[in-house]
Amino acid sequence: MGQISAVTAWLILTSAAGAAFLIITTADDPVIVNICFSVLAGIITWYAIPALSEIFIKAGLKGMDLSKKSKNILPESMGMVAGLIYLVTMFVFIPFPFMRWFTATRDGDSQELNTLLTFPNLKLAELLSALLSIQSMVFLGFADDVLDIRWRFKMPLPAIASIPLLMVYWVNMGVTHIVVPIPLRFIFGQLIDLGALYYVYMAMVAIFCTHSINIMAGINGVEVVQSLVIACSIAVNDSLFLNANTSGAPAIETHRFSLYFILPFIGVSIGLLTHNWYPSSVFIGDTYCYFAGMTFAVVGILAHYSKTLLLFFIPQIFNFILSAPQLFRLVPCPRHRVPRYNRGTNLMEPSRVVLDQENLDADVTWRIQHQYQHRSLIKSPSFSLSSSPANLDNRDSTTITTTEPPSPSLSFATKSFLIRPSNCKLSLPGWYSIKILEILGLTQVEYDARTGQLPLEMTNLTILNLILLKTGPMSERNLTISVMIVQTICSLVAFFIRYRLVAFVYDVVS
Repeated sequence: MGQISAVTAWLILTSAAGAAFLIITTADDPVIVNICFSVLAGIITWYAIPALSEIFIKAGLKGMDLSKKSKNILPESMGMVAGLIYLVTMFVFIPFPFMRWFTATRDGDSQELNTLLTFPNLKLAELLSALLSIQSMVFLGFADDVLDIRWRFKMPLPAIASIPLLMVYWVNMGVTHIVVPIPLRFIFGQLIDLGALYYVYMAMVAIFCTHSINIMAGINGVEVVQSLVIACSIAVNDSLFLNANTSGAPAIETHRFSLYFILPFIGVSIGLLTHNWYPSSVFIGDTYCYFAGMTFAVVGILAHYSKTLLLFFIPQIFNFILSAPQLFRLVPCPRHRVPRYNRGTNLMEPSRVVLDQENLDADVTWRIQHQYQHRSLIKSPSFSLSSSPANLDNRDSTTITTTEPPSPSLSFATKSFLIRPSNCKLSLPGWYSIKILEILGLTQVEYDARTGQLPLEMTNLTILNLILLKTGPMSERNLTISVMIVQTICSLVAFFIRYRLVAFVYDVVS
């Protein structure tokens, strides 16, 4: 069966390669050539990943899938394979956007020779600098997978990798002004030139695009799915510009440039997703997240639609805002905040974090350690143990009495919002963050039964845990599908904002 599969794979690969080569050698439009390269890159990725998996495992790049009953050892950092195939594809594609300048010399036509004198060197520089930035992030992502770089060091890496891109943007005299929304023009005017701050903004876009995908991860296929939906949204947006043909030649060229980068990314991502989908046979590692984020930042910066790009990141922006109290250490942040796998039900549940473990006495510590074993008896987040400290060692004689949990209504929250318990070591901003998130229904907090105010633990602040909190436990596969649905709906909302509501904010589509 393995030999039949291998033969079938080779037939598909060689057939696709032959068809792609035939189209590439006969097509005049670089976009068509790029589509062929993208299909070929996807097929190669699909075939190369299982072929290289054993090599990665032997090199020590492996991990255990903890969200399965069978703890399988899977190869890690397979995003490196997709990234390398993408880079090779783009390297081979470099001559095609400039083919008419190359063929002008061979034809000897005077008009074409005059065109040759205006070879777009800056456009070539943009292409090369973009590839250099993406290549740097693939390398740094792989280094992070191997060396496990601390967050304080890897946070600025995307900004550093984007320096070649920003340098070419500066040499190309890229615009640094922004169009002021209509409601604010009576204060700031129509344009504001940000100068050097605009480059800081673009570096921040690179950082956000990269790390926002990385922190919204942890289950099979979720990183690739969200990246794939964003990439397809970008490709649709570029196609709308090319088909409309109403924005002028510069806009058409920038969106054509964007397609050159996005289509091969879609190809390798589909090839990778076939192996990373539940039940996953590979782990993609931070390499793919870095690679995807920098690819999006590249097209958003060089194609001049960073605002539209951020619209496609609505779930990631929400996830970042939701995660901010933990990311900025206002409340405890465990190393892994991924949903908890319940082996008994084979479902994913919201993971929790202990807020102030140092303040817990023996009674409360025992309750937290045994909360899951006694979940069937404990019907509410708050309960009391009708036993004295002397009887704590005799758990069989302890009577568990369920009590009505503190009401999540605004009236209760308002009463406890103003006064922080004196024995709570949470900082005041952390305390307020927990209360606000609880009022908004974005987290579930468990309190000390004796005071009703001291928070003991809460669900981790990620969109994955929030989905499980609102819908209840679900399988890992369905959770990934839920993320894909949310990402798709947000992309549709982004298109509605971009092409319908924008008229209320700007004079023209920008």
